Amino acid sequence: MSFYEDLAAALDAEGIESRVNDETLFVPISSGVEIQFDVTNELLPAANIYIAAAPESCDGGTGPDADEEEFEAVLVSAVFSVDAAVDAVLDHMATDAIVDLVDELVTDPDGRFGDLQFTAVEGEPITVRSPAAENSELDIVIDIVDGEPTATVTLTTFDPDLEALLDDQLDGTDGPVDDETVAELIGCFLAEGLILPEQTMGLGTYTEFGRLLTVMPFIAEHVADWEEELTSTADDYDVLFGDSRDGDTEDDDDDIEDFDLDGDDEDGPAPQG
Repeated sequence: MSFYEDLAAALDAEGIESRVNDETLFVPISSGVEIQFDVTNELLPAANIYIAAAPESCDGGTGPDADEEEFEAVLVSAVFSVDAAVDAVLDHMATDAIVDLVDELVTDPDGRFGDLQFTAVEGEPITVRSPAAENSELDIVIDIVDGEPTATVTLTTFDPDLEALLDDQLDGTDGPVDDETVAELIGCFLAEGLILPEQTMGLGTYTEFGRLLTVMPFIAEHVADWEEELTSTADDYDVLFGDSRDGDTEDDDDDIEDFDLDGDDEDGPAPQG
């Protein structure tokens, strides 16, 4: 059997469609993107891999029998076995699915996510985040687990006093404040018992991204209720964390001390890590 025949059989075993046309094997990985294999040595074997925009055929679908001169294929790698070729297809399909999911979450083209407004957060794995309800954040962390793209959704609720305390401490600060400074302040607040620890709630892990997008409108509708319940649970501070929170900080705004983030103020507590 030829390399293409072996590869087509291996892809078929994975449930992946492929076609051969003009000595090139085409593998559609989404409605607009395809992988192309070009064998450079049949005996070795060796094949170049190209990524290209899938051309639109006359019936509105995609396929290798459309006008190939209307798009440009880009060489991305080479493989030297059928197994490596299949792995490359699976990796590209996973990457394409992640890109599509992030785009869907950030743009919300159908307006299904209510007040949630996701933005991408730099880092590894990929994360998109949205403010939620009054004092919460909704994180969707996307990674490849055992070769399969996976999204994990978590709601994190913060103490309602946190924003006011941060505003008070950072009032008059010139220029942007980095995340490290904010984290140090939060550590100080926690050490002094001024705020409650954040509360988290898992909202599922998804390998079927279509299912996640179906669930998202329900999540958007219920985040306020979940925040209220999480905050109510955290407010029972004596039971959960011991009695180290003294009084109502809203009544003591004028008495809040300035925390020394440089660690050289003898009168103020050093930041907590």
